[in-house]
Amino acid sequence: MIELRPHRQARSPDEAASALEAEVVARRLDGDAVDAVLRAAGHQVRRRRVFPAGLTAREVEVLRLVACGSSNKEIADALVISRKTAANHVEHIYAKIDVSNRARAALFAMQHGLMTDVPASGGDKTGREG
Repeated sequence: MIELRPHRQARSPDEAASALEAEVVARRLDGDAVDAVLRAAGHQVRRRRVFPAGLTAREVEVLRLVACGSSNKEIADALVISRKTAANHVEHIYAKIDVSNRARAALFAMQHGLMTDVPASGGDKTGREG
């Protein structure tokens, strides 16, 4: 990003870092990978949030969908992954947080403050008004 290309101008190191961070926010790039690249390039990188039970940010994302009542198919669609991958995520999360069903997983998420930045849709899971 900091080198001139035929299709774009070179960016400053700070502009490139901001662009990479925007890709993380848009969920097109993995935050840990971007942090590693920025650290290697000499940028100061803020520490990522540490989640309970050793959950990763992606697992928290899946857990939030579980807690909101999403099925494995809905989780797969929302995260653009296969149903099998969604099911594997859910099972792995259950093992990490030592629960055996979605209700207990939802309770875990609420008790540990993992639902605080989930936007209220005002409708059902699809965002449609009820």
